[in-house]
Amino acid sequence: MAKLTFGKELIMDIEESIDEYIFFEYMIAYTKLIEQIKDVDDGMGTTPHAKLMDYLFHKLDEARDDYHKSKLEV
Repeated sequence: MAKLTFGKELIMDIEESIDEYIFFEYMIAYTKLIEQIKDVDDGMGTTPHAKLMDYLFHKLDEARDDYHKSKLEV
């Protein structure tokens, strides 16, 4: 059974598990994308972060579907 990890311990575990430079690039890209998407209005008051995450999941699903389609055509 997994132990619950939170707070400072969780932050330390994450920092030990990820590449600092990749995270820095992600942080810069995330900030730029949030700025770009902030004026996209879905009529429901969705936050820029939520819209960006929805779009990310859409693109991941699309990539997965394209991968499976390409395997069927082999």
